Amino acid sequence: MDWVGLKAAIKAYGQEIGVDKMGFTDAQPLTEHLPRLLSRQKAGYKFAINEGDPEKRISPHFHLPKAKSIISIAVAYSCNNEHDNEKPDSGGPARGRISVISRGLDYHGVIRGKLQQLKEFIVAKIPGARIEMFVDTGEILEKAIAVKAGLGWFGRNTLLITPEFGSWVSLGELFTDLPLPADQPSSGSCGSCRRCVAACPTNAIDEDKNINLDRCLACITLSKRLPPREVRHLMGNHLYGCDICQSVCPHNSVTRGTKPDLYQSGLDEAHPVLVEILQLNNAEYKKRFGHTSGAWRGKTPLQRNAVIAAGNLREYSAIPALIKILYSDTRPVLRGIAAWALGRIGTEQCRRALIKAAATEQDSDVLTELELALQN
Repeated sequence: MDWVGLKAAIKAYGQEIGVDKMGFTDAQPLTEHLPRLLSRQKAGYKFAINEGDPEKRISPHFHLPKAKSIISIAVAYSCNNEHDNEKPDSGGPARGRISVISRGLDYHGVIRGKLQQLKEFIVAKIPGARIEMFVDTGEILEKAIAVKAGLGWFGRNTLLITPEFGSWVSLGELFTDLPLPADQPSSGSCGSCRRCVAACPTNAIDEDKNINLDRCLACITLSKRLPPREVRHLMGNHLYGCDICQSVCPHNSVTRGTKPDLYQSGLDEAHPVLVEILQLNNAEYKKRFGHTSGAWRGKTPLQRNAVIAAGNLREYSAIPALIKILYSDTRPVLRGIAAWALGRIGTEQCRRALIKAAATEQDSDVLTELELALQN
């Protein structure tokens, strides 16, 4: 079999279906990444999302026992939105911010569709080929695989940086038992640049290309836990995800992508009105956000973060909605954070609501938030 020719054909077909970058690597264990994974596991981060088993993450053969090759793909997306540079309180109702990749169509479905097309293309040429698809699933090291396959390098913020598209890319992988020739790993670097380190509002990025997941806003906004009090004011108006370390990266100064329309979004999806988010019911949430990549987390984290944003912006128009949450919401995490937000806004109406709620609240964590809010 002409494996070199098949690899070239796969790459050419990938370009036809909108894959911006493709690389090939072997399926040997990624043992050099195990120490860092073990250190993250030992840290016991509360806000980690889908960290997974370190041994499984470094071993492609756990996911496909006879794997010989991995095909890594990247699809670039546009990060431009005409409203992104507006201040959250610059006239009109206060708005939150949703990270770029969480807007528009769910990238999982977009990438999975392209992987499925590639899989069918390969199987048509090699019937019986074993192929497994991955998109943010299966406890694998997507970025490490992409680096090994030559797509880019690890940035100081731990994201994959490609020469052509910066870090504005979505990744996907095909594990296969076919012996496809491997590409050379990427050798790029961030050099002496420290922009992402300096820009991170919570100091989550250290000098050794490591992220403290308990301080990373992207992790905190996705978690269903109550954020620590010391980082709430640093969350600003972030509702889901965070783009700060990407937006300051010099490799992201030019926005490119073959299919930016896949992820396009309007003002109300990129920057929703906070009061509207606070009042969403399940049906309304699914209608507005069910097609996005963040829908799987449900509406509670989104509403919790909207409460925090309302408190940070001292949004007076949100006070009635916050009081309603404090009095009648069945979710303690929402009642607790509403107490914090009302305390931060600090009007006499807010104080009266906090006193009234404290007289009837039964949850100990919410009571603590109420007591602290009344001390403001």
